[in-house]
Amino acid sequence: MNEIENLIKNFRSVAAQLKKEYHISLLTNTRSNTRELNNTLISYSDNNEFFNDKEFDEVFEGIKRADFFVETFFNEIEFILEVLKQSYFKNKRFVYNLSRNGQHIGKKSLIPSFCDLMSIPYTGSDALVISLSRAKYVYTKYLEIHNVKVPDSWVYHPSNGWLSGNRPQLDTKIIIKPMHESASIGLSETSIKLFDSNTELKIINDSKEKNSPILVQQFIEGYECEVPLLISSRPHALNPIGISINGENHLKQSILTYDHSFNDGYNFYSLDKELSCSISEKVKATAIDIAQLVGLRSYGRVDFRIDNQGVAYLMDIAASPYTTKHSSFAYAFNQMGLEYHDIYSTIIGLSTKID
Repeated sequence: MNEIENLIKNFRSVAAQLKKEYHISLLTNTRSNTRELNNTLISYSDNNEFFNDKEFDEVFEGIKRADFFVETFFNEIEFILEVLKQSYFKNKRFVYNLSRNGQHIGKKSLIPSFCDLMSIPYTGSDALVISLSRAKYVYTKYLEIHNVKVPDSWVYHPSNGWLSGNRPQLDTKIIIKPMHESASIGLSETSIKLFDSNTELKIINDSKEKNSPILVQQFIEGYECEVPLLISSRPHALNPIGISINGENHLKQSILTYDHSFNDGYNFYSLDKELSCSISEKVKATAIDIAQLVGLRSYGRVDFRIDNQGVAYLMDIAASPYTTKHSSFAYAFNQMGLEYHDIYSTIIGLSTKID
């Protein structure tokens, strides 16, 4: 861990140099500020990943405490229009990209694509990786080929039925998920079921009602953890951070639902306090492999469920994860004795070193 701590501390001095070259355009969506464009209400998903005002303030102050000048945009279109007004050669922006507005699959890829077109540096992964990290079934099957342990997975399509004719066996414990969402959107305790004719009928009806494919995965009973990643010339995995719900570290059949996520109704702990160091190290090594195989840049997070035998299964990939004070990133930095604003100087520093 000393190597990671040294990397983070080094970026404190790098930030001092970078602030002479760039000002930070913080592009984010909040529940109170993003709905208006030119004084007109715009539409977005009711189940969204927008920040509340407290979370926005934490990120904004974190970047300022890292000693950067920060301007804020709450809407992607306003940012694009503002950039296009300016001289291409005088643009000294560095985009801290937390944009996630819209109702469609590629909503998080707009700003990385635009910034690449305009040669504006930005945090996080490129448009391809951002989109891939939302395509759960695609990356699950891709990583399975590369010997990453993943849950058995199936897809029901509203027009074509079960993908390749494959469906779960009867009495398989499953979890039903939206195909392309994150932040626990679409998940509740009722998402976990035994697969039978009634469950299949519900999957079919939900898929046709929403006109959207549904992902069905083998449910893994046990623990849940998140692995924050910092990525320089290679990925560095911070210690795995366990998810605790209602004071229970061993979640058994519980999951992190959308209500938990929306209301911060969960806590963190160091996984190696609950499980063996060998399991934690294996989880870290797997997260590093996944980051390399997928192509994450500057920072990211990989989430796992760990069964009662200590086997870790990939659950999710976050190419632009939360770094608010209630996040596994903040918890991991705190455990290393680092300041909250070190998260932002580190991410900005890593992002400027991308070729």
